[in-house]
Amino acid sequence: MSDQHTTEITAEDRTAPAGAAEAAGPVTLINSFHVAPDRDQAFRELWGITSTYFIARPGFVSLRLHRAVNDDTAYRWVNVAVWESEAAFRAAHGTAEFRALVTAPGWAEFPSLPALFEVDTAIG
Repeated sequence: MSDQHTTEITAEDRTAPAGAAEAAGPVTLINSFHVAPDRDQAFRELWGITSTYFIARPGFVSLRLHRAVNDDTAYRWVNVAVWESEAAFRAAHGTAEFRALVTAPGWAEFPSLPALFEVDTAIG
């Protein structure tokens, strides 16, 4: 199954697109990954290496990795990362080190849908 997605994935594919205007406060990256059930370990290893880079960047707040309880879900893994600002998020995603990490061999089989969010309503 690992040959299922072999097209090249660029660093831009791994970065949430910008909105019409930069977010005014904290932002949350929600990045959903397509991972075949038999490739969970390979994905987790790559994610672990990459997450080490992000947690050391200025403006990083928190990181959570979620796994779907149903293996039939198309995007079974979801990365949720909070940043102090969109500028901090963009700075961390604009380095040569980031580009090298997310285009490393192995990542091509795990396409994703990154999107950046800001809080609209909070309860609790």
